[in-house]
Order: sequence, then structure tokens, then C-alpha cells
Amino acid sequence: MISKVIWNFMLFMVSMIMMTYSIYAQSGGSITGKVIDGESGEVLRRATVMVVGTNMGAFSDVKGEFKLKDVKAGTYNLRFSYVGYMPKEVTRVAVKDGEVVNLNITLEFESKLKDEIVVEARRVFDNEASILAQRKNASQVSDGLSSEQMSKLPDSDAGQSLKRVSGVTLVNNKHIFVRGVSERYSNTTLNGAGLASTEPDKKSFSFDMFPSEFLQNVNVTKSFTPDLPGNFAGGLVQLNTVDFPQGRSFKISLSSNINTNVTLKENKFVSSTRSSTDWFAKDDGLRAIPSNVPGTRLEFNDLQNRARDNFDTTGARDEYQAVSQAFNSNLYKRDESTIGPLDNRSYGMSYTDLFSFGGDELGVIANLTYGSSNSINNVQRNGYLAQFDTLYTAGGSVSETNYSAGGLFNIAYKLGESNILNFKNVFNRSADDEVLVLEGADIGYQYREYKNYSYHFVQKWFYSGSFGGEHNLGLFNSMVDWRVGYSTSERDEPDFKRLKFSRSIWDLEFDPNTPFTADLSSTMQGDGASLGRFYSSLVDDVYSGSVNMTIPVGISKIKFGFLGENRKRDFAARSFTIINPNILDQEIEELTNEYENPEIIFAQENFRYEGGFLMGEESRLSDSYDASEELYATYLMADIPFSISFGGKTPEFFRLIFGARYEDHTQRLNSFSKSDLPVNVNQKRQDVLPSINFIYQVTKSANIRMSATQTVARPEFREIAPFTFYDYLQQANVQGNPNLVRSLIQNYDLRFEYFPTGGEVASVSLFYKNFENAIEETIFPEQSELTRSFANALGDAKNYGVEFELRKNLGFITNIFNDLTFNVNVALITTSIEVAQGGDIVTDNRQMWGQSPYTVNVGLFYQNPTHGTSINLAYNTFGRRIIQVAQQGIYVTESNDPHVYELPRNVIDFSISQPIGNFDIKLSMRDLLNEPLTWRQDEKLIATNLRGSTISLSFGYRVF
Repeated sequence: MISKVIWNFMLFMVSMIMMTYSIYAQSGGSITGKVIDGESGEVLRRATVMVVGTNMGAFSDVKGEFKLKDVKAGTYNLRFSYVGYMPKEVTRVAVKDGEVVNLNITLEFESKLKDEIVVEARRVFDNEASILAQRKNASQVSDGLSSEQMSKLPDSDAGQSLKRVSGVTLVNNKHIFVRGVSERYSNTTLNGAGLASTEPDKKSFSFDMFPSEFLQNVNVTKSFTPDLPGNFAGGLVQLNTVDFPQGRSFKISLSSNINTNVTLKENKFVSSTRSSTDWFAKDDGLRAIPSNVPGTRLEFNDLQNRARDNFDTTGARDEYQAVSQAFNSNLYKRDESTIGPLDNRSYGMSYTDLFSFGGDELGVIANLTYGSSNSINNVQRNGYLAQFDTLYTAGGSVSETNYSAGGLFNIAYKLGESNILNFKNVFNRSADDEVLVLEGADIGYQYREYKNYSYHFVQKWFYSGSFGGEHNLGLFNSMVDWRVGYSTSERDEPDFKRLKFSRSIWDLEFDPNTPFTADLSSTMQGDGASLGRFYSSLVDDVYSGSVNMTIPVGISKIKFGFLGENRKRDFAARSFTIINPNILDQEIEELTNEYENPEIIFAQENFRYEGGFLMGEESRLSDSYDASEELYATYLMADIPFSISFGGKTPEFFRLIFGARYEDHTQRLNSFSKSDLPVNVNQKRQDVLPSINFIYQVTKSANIRMSATQTVARPEFREIAPFTFYDYLQQANVQGNPNLVRSLIQNYDLRFEYFPTGGEVASVSLFYKNFENAIEETIFPEQSELTRSFANALGDAKNYGVEFELRKNLGFITNIFNDLTFNVNVALITTSIEVAQGGDIVTDNRQMWGQSPYTVNVGLFYQNPTHGTSINLAYNTFGRRIIQVAQQGIYVTESNDPHVYELPRNVIDFSISQPIGNFDIKLSMRDLLNEPLTWRQDEKLIATNLRGSTISLSFGYRVF
């Protein structure tokens, strides 16, 4: 079904290209841009744009944008004017055939200036200056990235790009932490609409699913205003795709990469049996639960009980045997292979066009990507008991194949100068096929050596669509924008197979050749952690609608609006096990002793009621849940620029943005406890979230910002779901806590920012956050296993710090460095938290869960405007952060610090790109140092991951 949609989409793109290629011809060039208020940064609608000495002209539209088409090649002067503002003339605007000149124009309020301004045109080659201009004039404290910035670095997805933002760190290559707090305290929107969660166990969006080439810009808002969602504390990540293209274009690209861990490593890559459609990131049904398996655990248990009844006359024993044989034993097959240089590759195709209908315009943007890659992650895993006696130690590798196919399709229609309608769509399908081989020993409980294998295939589907409009009503020059959105994500985990073979360490002292045997359970439920087949499915849907109205009052504005959002989730899981009901059967003992190959041991013919294996089910009612979330919000805010003249001196300019947001939130979840008792969560909260932002314009190029706001962070469905699952890689159980409550956060910000020229910035920010009922992940030992769960901190948590940023062209040193730009941003963060453990209040001045005490990004960028050469070097690191919170009083340590920390890791990336005619060539090197990811607890090694360095080469060709 999905493949059909994508192929139809590709045919549509090709037909559009072929249809327009023969009828569309460029004559002359174009001049485009935006007209904005130089003080507030707001767009100026219906501003007049005239080409001096001609009858060519235009008005800026509802977004302040203008376009002059079919301008003959030559040099022109342009005049910009708007009622109440001083006109500005831009001279020497050079236009060439087939090219687009982009101008961003600021007009000053008439009371501030007396003479018309004349400036010389400067062609905009990238959007870095534009992003900084938006940041300078924004209502909130924010940082951002443009598409040009993202294209300079070897960052294939949004997550890799976001780690370049000040105070942002990337975790597990896909989740972001902002200002040191975990992903659960951040929120993400796409084109202004909420997104469905792509992860079952985190309040997070997987940014690795979003190719960076789909984005026009990314904005990370760090302070709150009432027109933004109130459920964030670290940052609101706003992903924005392109509205209107500049013209017609068609580009194709391809790339390939090699990795030092996997490429040309002879027979080191381990893979399992694959379905015919895995290449398209979708299982074809090969891994599905067999059709003859009873539909529920109760029905499965009933079949087992009838089969055990020697007087049964229903044929239950034959039926039970047929069910057990239906689980495909061929899926246990493991193949070892060598990954070649061309086995990691990706392809892309993009098309844009702009059609005119009188005074109206229709813009079309389409993009398709496909890629597959292979990697090997060398891992080490250790676990400890409460007294820090070793529970287990293990090492091995994870071989992983990733498939990804995605697309973007946006249509925007501009009706005259006062109305814009847009329909935006993004979709992505991805799959990870992973084989884990882990060998070690349990020396804290069972005293056995073991070999663990797992076969893990996860497929994801993500779609986000929105339909909206922007309208200039004419009445008071007021502005209305509205949007309805739908976002959905699906995550299927078909047949997560786990196998454990072990042998007694005591036996090895008498017989060094003691064989490994399968850890079979003699119970009718079995043990899924040892010999299990796990199936799960998740569907997350978000429906949203919003409307906002902005009314100018002089140079001030009043803004109000409404948001409605409904989110639904269905999660279901079943866990089957291989069991040995005949514990004393000599035939089975010989079979498991003789072979270590699961294909042979668990072949179909060995599943039989007499003298063989059978399948059991250990699923619980708590393994499934359904949940919903409703949010209704309304807000009112004012944006008031004003000036004060002190002692008759030159006026000082200020801006006050204040208001409040009201959110009515309901969260429901239905499931069961471990003892099969119903669990019904129904939390309803109303919150009033005040906000005040104050901006002092020190000079035309410098601001001082201050803000005080309150926001919330609500529990994620998974965090309150009682469902327990076994994390095979981390060797621990994970369970939710239905008693969690939402967190309230008070946020205070102070920032000085200086923008000396376009593309340059220097800033210093101070921030302070106070968390009430902070939510954290905790770990504790439970008999022979470790368990991870979630809890509210009893007292307040505090998070405060300072951020520095400098982006400076080095031409001031010598003209030789005119094309060099240096960039550095540093965040220093401290937290303290009060927690309750064992009925006592313990003040623990540790970091919050996931918080890094520092983050550092350094970059050196070379951009030659004449030849288009781009050379970029980037460095990223972060401070030691808590990855798992341990309970004091249970874990005993000399340092009184039992938590699990992820240690700092230094990452250096390099890229060089060069356009040659219509070709673009880019060489990228990622993670050149290849330092391992390391976890430690009380200086004891918990885990290491080593993924290798990656070198990629990409080619792009602009057809037109």
C-alpha cells in the first residue's frame, strides 16, 4: 500500500517535470525578498516596491514578501516605501538571466529618521544572516539553523544538525537534550503543528527520521510566550519546511559511505533471515504472529490446559503442537558477510516549481529520499548488585542494517497580496534490522557463562500533514492565521527473538569442554528473556487545530488565539516462549547438548508434544494499553514597543511582550497491573501560564533580553503505563508508574546579544529554572535483575547556567581570512534536586537526569563566493551526565554517588564541497576520533559502544 503511494508520487513528480519542461522558459531574472520593520522585526504587508525609472513594481504580500519577475538582465535601483515609514532606495541591484536576487529590506519608523535612506544592494548567498535577523527581532530567547548551515556539515538528519545549537546535545543519535535537561522536557512542532511520538518508551521525537534536506530552517525557542505550546522547559524545537520555492528546479543526488568498523571487515557483519520487502523498511509478513495462534493469552492458556488433559477429546494436543510448529524456525538463521564500499548508499530527488495565474501564484515543492546502511557497534555490558558485587559481565557486537524512505510534498497558493493557503506533507518509513551477539558470565547469582543472541527488527512509519492559511483582513491591517494538522506514527516490532545458551562455571572446573545448552524453562509460561519471541505494535495519532489573530494598535500589537489537540495511542504486545514440558526427557537433553545452532535445535520437527519443545505465552494484561490526551488552550498577549528619552537625550527603545496562556489538559490511560487488576489513569489539570519578555535595544545591533515565564512538563504515556518489558541490550526490566504527576517549571532568562554584521553574533545568556515534581528515571536491583522506572522528585529541582556564543568572520585579522568564519558556543549548567528515598528526604546536589554540566561546539567554516568551495571543520563535546538515576541507600558506594553516568565524548567532523557547473560534490568525514560511548557507575564500567568513523562521498546534479 505505502510502496504504491510512493511510486505514484514519483510518477507524479516526473510527469510534472516533463509537462512543465516544454512549456516553461525563463526570461530574464527575478528579484525577491521581504520587507520588515527595522525595530520590531515584524513583516510589513502591502509595502510598495518600485523599480526606479520603470513602470515595474509590486506590493509585499501577507508575509511581507515581494517578487518582481521577468526582469531583463541589467543593473537597477529599487525604492521601498510604507505608510508611516521612511522610504529606502537600494542601488546597483544586478540582475542576470535565469537567476534570483534575494533582498531583505528593513524600513524605519518615520519618527526616528528624517532623510530617505540609500544603500547599495548585496546579494544574499545564504540564509545565515536571515536566521540571525529573525533571532534578533524575535519575541523570545531563541537560536536557530538555516538550511545553508545544515548543508555545510556532514549531518544527514535533523538530530545531527541540532547538536550544533548552543546548549543542545544529542543522545543515542536521535534524541536531543536542551540546556542540560532530558528530551522529556522538550517539545517539537513541524510547520507549527504537534507531532506524534515516534518512540514507545520516551517523550521524544526521533530526529534521525527527518532528513535535513527537507528543512528550510530549525528554530530552538528557549523562553516561552503565550502563543507557543506551554509543555516544554528545555526548548521548543520548531521544524519548518519551505513554503514557496524561488522558481523551477530539479535535482538528483546519490551518496555512498564507508565505516571503519564494518566496511571490508571480512565476515564480521552478522545478519538474519530477511523478508522480500525489508529493503523498503517494511516486513512482508514473514515475521508476523502465525495465523493459527490463539488471539489472546487467556485463549492460549486454555489451549495449553486442554492439551495437558489426558481425557481431552477436542484435539487440543494436535492443535497445540501445530501452533508451536507454526513459529518460523528459519528466522533463527545467522549469516556472516563482508560489507563493501557501495553497500551503504542513499539517493535523493527534488523538484520545485512556481506557476502564475494573473496575480496569483502556485508553488510546488517535492522531495524523495531513500537510503540503506550497515553498521557494527562493538559493545561491553556489566551489571552490579546493591553492594556493587558483580552481577554479570559481557561483551559482543551489534550488527545493524537501516533502511529509510521518505518524502515531502508541499503546495502553497497565494491569492493576490493578502491571502496564502498551504498544504504541507512529510512522510518517512524506516526500519532497523539488528542482530546482537553477547557473550559473558553471570557471577553474582547463577554463576554461569552464557551466550546471548537477539534478532530485532523494528519498522516505523511517520506522517505529518497540515492545511493552513494566512490572511490580511484589511480591518486595522489585522492578520489571521489558522492551521489544521494530522500526525501519525506507527512502530511495529515483529518477532523480537531472544536466545540464551549457558553452562555452569562450576562444571568447567571438572570438564573444560562442558557444552553450552539452551536455557529452557519447564514452566508452561517460560522465560522470554532466555528463549522468547516478542511482538509489539504502537499507533500514535495527533489531531490539531489552531487559529491566531494579530491586531496592530499603532506600533503595538495584540494577539490572541485558540488551540485544540487530541492525541490517541494504542499499544499492544505479546510475549511467547520456548518451553520444555518434559524436563527429564533424554532426547531433548541430548539435542540441546549436541548443538549450539538454534536452527537445528528449534527446527519445526522438534516441536512436538511428546519428546520435544512447545511454545508458551508469558504475556500479561498489562502488556497492552490504550491512552488519550486532550489539550485545549487559549491565550492573550500584547507586544508593545516604546521609547523613553532620559534628560532630553536620544530616545532609548524598548519592547514589552506579556500575556498568559490557559491550558486545559486531560490524560487517560487504561491497562492492568502485574496482578491483572484494572489500572485507570484519569488526570485532568488546568494551568495558567504567565509570560513576560522585556527587550532593551541598546543599539541598532544589540539587545538585552529578560524574561520570566511558567511552563509545564506532563508525563508521557509510557511513563505512566504499568507495562513491563525486558531491555535485552541493557539487561534490565523497564516499567511505568501510573502515579506520576505533571511538573511545573518557572523559567528566568537574561541575554545580551550583539549582531555586528550580517552572519555574525556575540551573545551571553543566563538562565534559571525551578522544577516542581520533576520526573526522573530510576534504577534499582530486584532479586536477580535490574529494574528501571520513573518517579517524581519530592522537592524542587533547580537548573541554572550560562551560555556563550560567538560567530565571527576572521577578515578583521587580515584580508586573507575574508572567507573564514569562526563559530563557538559553550553552555555551563548546574542543577540540584531534592529526592525522597526509603521514606526519608535526602538532599542530593547531583545533576538532573540527562543533564550535562557543559556542552561545547566549535566550528571553522571556509566559504569561497567566487568558486563556491566550502570547507568545514566542527568539534562537539558534552560533560558527564547521569543516564540512569540509582537509589541511594540501596546502592552502597564510598563516594555516595551511585548513579550511572555517560562520560564525555569528543567528536570531530569535517566536510568539503565543491560545485562544478551543475554538479555538486561533497566529501564528509564524521566522528574522526571514534571515541567509545562509555557509561560508568561509581567508576565501575557499565557499558561501552564503539560505532566507528564514517567517510561519505555524495554527488548532486541540477538538471535545471
